[in-house]
Amino acid sequence: MTKKRKLTNAFIKNIKAPKKRTEYYDTIVSGLILRVTKTGHKSFAQRYWYDEKSKQLTIGKYGEISLAEAREKARELKVLVNEGIDPLREKKERREEKPTTFLEAIESYKKHHLPTLKASTKEDYESRIKHLIKGEGKRKTTKSRGLDGSRYIKNIKRYEIIDLLNKIGRDAPTQANRLQAILSGIFQHAKNREWVSTNIAREISIKSKPRKKENKYKWQNTDLCESDIKTLWKAFDEHAEPVGSYLKMLLLLGQRSGETRLMKWDDIDLENKSWTIPASDTKNGTSNFVPLPNMTLQILEDAKPWTNGKFVFESQVKKGQPIGSQQKAAQRIRKKSGVKAFNLHSLRTTVATQLAGLGTPPQVLSKILNHKKPGEGSLITAIYNKYDYEKEKRNALNKWELKLRDILSNTDKRRATIHRLGS
Repeated sequence: MTKKRKLTNAFIKNIKAPKKRTEYYDTIVSGLILRVTKTGHKSFAQRYWYDEKSKQLTIGKYGEISLAEAREKARELKVLVNEGIDPLREKKERREEKPTTFLEAIESYKKHHLPTLKASTKEDYESRIKHLIKGEGKRKTTKSRGLDGSRYIKNIKRYEIIDLLNKIGRDAPTQANRLQAILSGIFQHAKNREWVSTNIAREISIKSKPRKKENKYKWQNTDLCESDIKTLWKAFDEHAEPVGSYLKMLLLLGQRSGETRLMKWDDIDLENKSWTIPASDTKNGTSNFVPLPNMTLQILEDAKPWTNGKFVFESQVKKGQPIGSQQKAAQRIRKKSGVKAFNLHSLRTTVATQLAGLGTPPQVLSKILNHKKPGEGSLITAIYNKYDYEKEKRNALNKWELKLRDILSNTDKRRATIHRLGS
C-alpha cells in the first residue's frame, strides 16, 4: 500500500504498525519513502528511475537516521542519478571492492545490538562471542576451534558453522545453543546490511551427548535438607573468597545468582539494612527491595578487604568487574562435599521452601523472590496492589536467619535414655 503526504517527525514517531507493509511518499523531497512494516519497523528509502527501470535504495532505519538526514541523503542520490550514476550499482561495486570480515561484522553487531540489552545479558553475550573467534578465549580448546575473524563473512559456509557448534555441543550443549542464537543474530545483522545474501546460521540442530546420570542434580530444581545445608556452609567457609561469601549470601537471601553477582555497594543502605536491586540488573526488569539480616551485614563487612571497586563480589582476576558465573565452583563443591543435590539454584529453592515452612504468606514470598506473577490472587489484583511488603519481607528473612543459625549450631543429637527411679 502506498500513500503520499508531508513527512514530519511527529507523524513518524506516532504512526502505528499497519496490517500490511505501507510506503509513505514524502511531498517535500520527491522519491523519498518511509516504509512501515506490519511489525512496526520504520525505514527510509529512495525510489528512482534508471535505465528505464524503477529502483529503490535503502537509506537507513528510522532512529538511526533522522528525517532531516534522510532528506539530505535523498537529495544527494538524486544528484547522482541526474549525473548518470546508478546509486544501487555503485553501492554494490563498493561492497565487492572491500567485503566485510567476520570480525568486522561481529563488532558492528555488538555496537548496534548489545546496548539494547540489560547489563548482565550484555556481559554474557560479550563472554560467549569470544568462543566464536579463533584465537580468543582463555583456554587452548577455545582459542583453536573458533572461526577466523579475518575471513570475509560472505565466504563462511553453513557446514563450517554446523561443525563448530556440534564440536562445542558434544560437551557443552547449552553453550552451543546460545552460540547458535548469537551467530544467527550476527548473520541476520550482516544480511540487513547486505554483507551476506542469506542467514546461514538459522535453524541449526545441534548434536550433543546425553547428560550423565551422576550429573542429574545439576539440572534439578531441588531444596536441601538441614544436614546438607550445614555441610555446604562449611564448604563455603573453606572456599576461596569472594566466592565463598557470595554462596553464603545466596543461601541467606534467596536472590537470583546472576543478580547477586552484580551486587553493588551503591545499592546497599547499611543504615536501613537493605539492598535495592535496580531494575536494570533483574531478570524481570522490576527493582527489588531486599532486607539484610545481621549475618549478611557481617558478610559485607568481611568483604571490604578484597573489593576496591563498585561490586561487592569483585573478581580477583579482572579488577573492577564482578565475579563470573560460578558453575565450575559449584561443581567442585558438589564433588568435595558429597551433596549431590547442590547447584546454585538449589540455594534459592531452599530459601523459598524454608520461608514457606516458617509460615511466610505466598504474596510475601513472591515479593522476596521478585517473581512477576503474584504468589496468590490474580494478575489483575497484582496490578492494583502496590504495597511493598517491606516489613513482612524483613520479618520473614529474619526468621530464616534464626532458623539457619540454629541449623549451623546444632550438633548431632543423641537420644537420651530415661531411667525410672525406684520400682
